[in-house]
Amino acid sequence: MTLTEIIDTFKMKFNPSKIMNSLEKTASFYDASDHGSAGNDSGEDLKNNPYSNSVINSAKSSSAVRISQNADEPFIKLTNVWKTYQMGEAEFAALKGINLEIYEGEFLVVLGPSGSGKSTLMNLIGCLDLPSKGAVFLDSEDISKLEESELARIRGQMIGFIFQSFNLIPTLNTQENVLLPMEFQEEDARIARKKADYLLEIVGLSDKKQNLPSQLSGGQRQRVAIARSLAVNPPIILADEPTGNLDTKTGNYILEFLDKLHEKEGKTIIIVTHDLEIVKHATRIVYLRDGEVEKIEKSKKNEQEE
Repeated sequence: MTLTEIIDTFKMKFNPSKIMNSLEKTASFYDASDHGSAGNDSGEDLKNNPYSNSVINSAKSSSAVRISQNADEPFIKLTNVWKTYQMGEAEFAALKGINLEIYEGEFLVVLGPSGSGKSTLMNLIGCLDLPSKGAVFLDSEDISKLEESELARIRGQMIGFIFQSFNLIPTLNTQENVLLPMEFQEEDARIARKKADYLLEIVGLSDKKQNLPSQLSGGQRQRVAIARSLAVNPPIILADEPTGNLDTKTGNYILEFLDKLHEKEGKTIIIVTHDLEIVKHATRIVYLRDGEVEKIEKSKKNEQEE
């Protein structure tokens, strides 16, 4: 049902036959995951649904972070968070006393102009950096107390990153870029390749597996980045201006895809952006200005759901 609904949405918006054919071939991907098998009587469940085994539960079995599934407690919490940088003899505060709670399954948009501290906030939430003062909690654990090896494990197992500049490795082909997170997690090479191929089918790029990033359009590179972000099936998808380098049509495609991941798969989606159009996909919007939270409000989408 999940991928079928995604397909219906894309048919209304895009209708590119090549993408639709490959999406339709994988329409049972998430449904099968829910039932623990691909629904195939041939005994080749792994071939048809490579996510029916270890990866579907990888984050929940992580020794780095336990997911509590407690909807009453914030999944991510920032308490009086400051981030300062030394600039010569002066200090610059990129973030000033941020207090923020993010709940599992939210679609949160952090909105603000250039220089407001959005990217700094994303780096802290994504365990790419640590606060100068205050605490950042992931499932009740203060990440500032963890060793770098533990932070790396969290990043590898818990968080899928999507960047404005795509951050694909230029010397690796499409398939190899998607394989990379699984190689870091020491996934079995045969199974990892099946998973990479499956994800590329989902994003409509199964015919581009051997292409280098330089041989892809901006929209195709962003779809590779999305496939890579889903490689280990992380509970959190963290995106920094994911549509910033894309035309409107392709940007809408990417946002609809993320929207369906949120609605049907329960992914926690966090997007930092200055684009007001993205707000319509959010359940809550955090407004940043000059390193401070200006206001937080529920979106109209969230009000309709309630």
